[in-house]
Amino acid sequence: MIEEVIERAKERAAEKAIEFLFDAKIIGVGTGSTVFKVLEKMHERKDVFSNKSYIPSSHDTMIKLSSLGFRVIPSYFTNVRPETYVDGADEVDKNLNMIKGRGAALFTEKILAYFSKRRVFVIDYSKLVSTLGCKKPIPVEVVPYAASYVFEELKNMGLNPKIRYVKDGKDGPVITDLGNIVIDLHVKVEDPLKLELDLKKIPGIVETGLFVKLADIVIVGYPGKVEVLKR
Repeated sequence: MIEEVIERAKERAAEKAIEFLFDAKIIGVGTGSTVFKVLEKMHERKDVFSNKSYIPSSHDTMIKLSSLGFRVIPSYFTNVRPETYVDGADEVDKNLNMIKGRGAALFTEKILAYFSKRRVFVIDYSKLVSTLGCKKPIPVEVVPYAASYVFEELKNMGLNPKIRYVKDGKDGPVITDLGNIVIDLHVKVEDPLKLELDLKKIPGIVETGLFVKLADIVIVGYPGKVEVLKR
């Protein structure tokens, strides 16, 4: 029952999200189930969205875009920045800071978000939290060469690290599209910016799933309404 309510909320948010994409000719696209719902809504309006170009954040998103018949431009083939970036989020706090990276595309997602002119994030109401980390862990992407050192450092910092492992189809840790591993930090965060800066000081950590001050618009879906939050 709860799953059905969440799905309705996602549908409402996805329907609203496409209104913020009409005027963009080049769109950066994140990874995950919510943003894929946005793509499906866009596919229903191919008269508007088929003449645009899309920069994917992952192989998974590239496959989804191609399957829907959208024009894909890999980021390494262009220096053109997305006019609008659209993505989901795992958690969003009252300041619109976020945790992202359950799809293990946090590094590439943050690259596209940073270099986009406008960032639109789409969530259902269950992703709103008072404190980041209270429901979902904070992922960090780590170069394999440094993994054991980084893991011990994170442990000594009291961040309760756990290497993310594949659940189905493959043994071993999750490997990102860029060949790195993901370590999840199971900790609540009172000061996301400070933690972000502290983590970035550790050699071997290439990116974190803390998205601080990167959301321009957050669209929140509820079963019976949609709320648009702006920073």
